[in-house]
This record gives sequence, structure tokens and C-alpha cells, in this order.
Amino acid sequence: MVGQRRKKQRSKKAMMGNHQNSWLRGRNAIVETLEAGRWLPNELVLSDQLAEEAHKPIVDSATVLQVPFEIVSHERVTQLCGARDHQGVIARMPPFPYLDVESIIEQAGEPPLFLILDSLQDPFNFGSVCRSAGVFGVSGVFVAETRQAEVNSQVARSSAGAINRLKIARSQSLIETTDLLKESGVRVVATSPRAERRIDELDCSEPLAVVIGNEGAGVSEELLARCDEFVTIPQATGFESLNAAVSTGIVLYEIHRQRATP
Repeated sequence: MVGQRRKKQRSKKAMMGNHQNSWLRGRNAIVETLEAGRWLPNELVLSDQLAEEAHKPIVDSATVLQVPFEIVSHERVTQLCGARDHQGVIARMPPFPYLDVESIIEQAGEPPLFLILDSLQDPFNFGSVCRSAGVFGVSGVFVAETRQAEVNSQVARSSAGAINRLKIARSQSLIETTDLLKESGVRVVATSPRAERRIDELDCSEPLAVVIGNEGAGVSEELLARCDEFVTIPQATGFESLNAAVSTGIVLYEIHRQRATP
């Protein structure tokens, strides 16, 4: 590592969000991002207090991928990212590489399973939804270009690396995307506490798209009108409704359970 510590001009490439929000921090998050090789950092910054066995795999990956890196003081790492839980390594990220809607639909396996996220604005909620989507094999996630949390460092961390493996597309119109899915033979489902059918009574063997609504307002009326089916998650009486991330995990588990059962 001798000779790698150097002063250099910051990259002029586009960044993800403002200065501090552009930094992804934490060893596991960065190792996962480098291993996936899809969303490459503009640069890496490592603490001079990081043990060699911790920084060597990161530096080796960065070298192979031609990602610039430098070693600075631990205090400088903290100053750059504005947080102390960086574990001695941060990565300055470019905007997330979203895919296009049509390619995700065309490349989905059989039977496909999609998520349509209607204005999720909490990045931690968004990341948790993506984590469940990764665990349960979702074919693609569709989000709107407006009124939707963007993939940023908070989303990446709360997704536990899932956003590096998921196919995520930004749509100019979720209504048009939903119509396109229906034209492709996909059945569109949303949860509703007023639905008469339980999620475990839904036939999950067919192509499905699950709509997840905004944390406060739920699913928009326009999207609700496009849904083919409404299901409810059984709950004990007297409890409030589940939040978006928890509901998503339950629904995706049931779909996976049915599909995995011989």
C-alpha cells in the first residue's frame, strides 16, 4: 500500500445526491457493490487505520475495476461522509444505473414477479422493500420518476446490498407501466384491509405484479383502478395496519412459499 496515499483532484463525474449523500459507507456495502460490478464508485477513500486484511480485498477489486482510491486519515474519512459508522471505507457514488421498463419485462423468467412502488418516499422503507425483493426473487421493481425516493446511500445500506442485484426501472408513468404489464399477461395485485380474499387464498402460480403504496396515502386511485385483485393480510384485531416494507415482505413470502411448494 506504500505510495497509494496521495492527494488528487476529486472526480468531476456526476454524483448521487449532494456531497455527503453521495458517499456510500461501510465495508460490507462497498464490498457487495464492487463484487456486483454494476454500480461502480467514482472513487474510494480508505482510512489509514484500516487493517491490511480488511482493505486488501477492497483495494484489489478497485484495481481490477479501475476505480480510483486513496488512503487518508481516519478523521478525514469521517469529515467527507459526515458520519462515524463508516468502518474505515467510503465510496463516492454516481447516480444509480436504472434499467428501462421494457427490457425488465422482456427478460423476466417464468412465472415473473414484479413490484410496482407507488411513491415510497422513505429511503429506509424503500431499501427494506428492495431487500425483501432480493430475498424472494423478484424479477423487477418499477418506481416513478417523481414523488419517489431515489436509490441513494441510505437505500443501499438498508437494502443490505440487494439493490446491486435487483433490476430497478424508473417509469415516466406507473399507469402506463401497469397497463404494459397487463398486456403482457401479468395479473396486478394490491393489498387492502377491506379485501375479502386473504393473501394465502390467491393463486400465486401465475405471472404477478404487486403494487405497494405510499407510506401515508397508500396506493393512488388511478393505480387501484388498474388492479385485477385485492387481497388482505390477516391480522390480530386491535392492531394498526402494517407498514409498506413489512407488508411487502409478507406478500412476497407467501408468493414464494406457494411457488416453491411442489
